[in-house]
Formats: sequence, structure tokens, C-alpha cells
Amino acid sequence: MARQMNYKRPKDLKRTVTKLMAYLGNHKFAMFIVAILVILSAGVNLAGTYMLKPTINSFILTKDLMGLMKMVATMGGIYLAGVLCTLGYTQLMVKMAQQIIKEIRSDLFAKTQNLPLRYFDARTHGELMSRFTNDIDVVADALNNSFTAVINNFVMITGTVIIIVVLNWRLSIVVLIAMLLMTLFIQTSGKKSKHYFNKQQKYIGSLNGFIEEMVEGQKVVKVFNHEEKDFEEFVRRNELLRESATEALTYSGIMVPVVVSMSYLNYAISAMIGGFFSIAGLMDLGSLAAYLVYVRQRCQSISLPNRSILFWRQCPARKESLK
Repeated sequence: MARQMNYKRPKDLKRTVTKLMAYLGNHKFAMFIVAILVILSAGVNLAGTYMLKPTINSFILTKDLMGLMKMVATMGGIYLAGVLCTLGYTQLMVKMAQQIIKEIRSDLFAKTQNLPLRYFDARTHGELMSRFTNDIDVVADALNNSFTAVINNFVMITGTVIIIVVLNWRLSIVVLIAMLLMTLFIQTSGKKSKHYFNKQQKYIGSLNGFIEEMVEGQKVVKVFNHEEKDFEEFVRRNELLRESATEALTYSGIMVPVVVSMSYLNYAISAMIGGFFSIAGLMDLGSLAAYLVYVRQRCQSISLPNRSILFWRQCPARKESLK
């Protein structure tokens, strides 16, 4: 029976996270600079969108061309500052992440050299190699994206909620309820999709482990004429993988457009109610324009991570190599 590569959640997750944080702790100053730049970048985006209100109310509706040109130049400067901040923290984060990955890879190699022989006997070559390749890539991706994403999302979500309430608290009640329902739906669907993709991963490991064993034991297979029997076993495992992959991809193929449609629906409802408020004199046109941009941005920030998760679950998080 082929050995399967079985990657599970760490038994002591707290200890694992603590170790990772220890590596991050060696770069405190760089992390502080990154955090400041991310906050500035998010704040600039929020401020730039809010500038739509005075631009429309004070210059477009009054047909003040000179004032409009000055305001557009001001908004351009604001967004340029945001671009520079984003460029700064992304480049700094890449360099810091690669340095941390270098440290982790060195420690992993040193640890591997001190492991007993029974550890290597109990694991396949592909599993051991994936520790240095796929697992390290996962950590690198998390370092490059997760740290900045957490800060950026917190600032953007908190700032957006405050601003839309200030712009119009009545409309905000409807929008926030819709966003809450959308978030709950995404969380529920995410749990279900995890089941399908974990099942797919199980059969990927089973098939790859079987192939690896066959490649390594070809001499034995030919000596005992097991080609037909092994081919039947391969067909069985391959069919199980096909069925599980079909279930997983079918579910993700349904969920992605549903989530996107929900974000569009939320935007449409906000635009319709906001239009009624504007006609009734409860909301000025500039506030409505800025408000709709904020709603659109927040809907995308909720839906896009879910779409990314569904996409990456289609790709094996642990691609076992035949070594």
C-alpha cells in the first residue's frame, strides 16, 4: 500500500504561531515602517474617495471650472501619495519576507540534519522535499500578503463604516445589514467548500503516493507481473480523484458567481435607496456619489477574498513531487 502524504493542522497551533512570530520579531523596525505605510495608504484611499463630495457639490454642480481643476489636481496628489506608500510597503515587505524565509529555510535544513533515521524511513521523498519547497512557499505567500492585508482591511473597513454613517446614517443601516448577511453567507459557504477541497486533497495524496511507490518499485512489479493489478488500482484511485475534483470545482463554480452577484445586488439596492433619498432632499448628490464608491469598494473587499480562497483551494496546497 502506498504511503500517503498527510499534512494536518499543527497539534500545537499556538506554539507554531509563536515560533513564526519569533522570526518576525527579528525585524520589528521594518514591520513598524510597513504598518505605517499601509495605514497611510489606506487612509489616503479613504480621503480621496471622500473628496468626491465637495468636488461634485462645490464645483461640478456650480460649474466652477477653475475650482474643479484645482480639486482634481488635489485628488491626483492624494492618490499619488497613496501609490507611493503602497509601492514602499510592498517592496519593503518582499525584502523582509525573503530574509525571514532564508532564516526559516536554514533552520529547517539544520533541523533535518539532526533528525533520526526512523523519521526518514516513515516519510516519502516527496513529503520531505515539499517541506523545503511547497511549505516554504506557503509561508512566503502568507508573509507577503497576510500581514499587510490584515492592517489594510482593518483600516479600510473601520474607516468606511465611520464615513458612510457620517454621510448618511439612514442608508448605512440598510447597507450594513446587507454586508453582514453577505459576510455570514460567505463564511457558511466557505466551511462547506473546505469539506469538498479537503476530500480532493485526500485523493490527490493517495494517487501521488501510489504513483511514487510504483516508480520506485518497478523492478519488483515486473518480476511478479503485477502490472495489470497495479493498473486497476491506479484506475480506481484516479476515478476517486476525478469524482472529488468534480464536486469541488462544481461547488466553487457556483459559489463564485453567487458571491459576485450578491455584491452587485447590494450596490444596486444602495444606489436605488440613495437615489430616493437624494430626490427627497435627505442626501446631496456629492454624498451619494462618494457613498456608492465606498459601498462598491467594501463589497469587493468582502467578495474578492472569498473568490481567492475558492480559487486556491482548487490548487493543491501541498503538491507532492515525485522525487
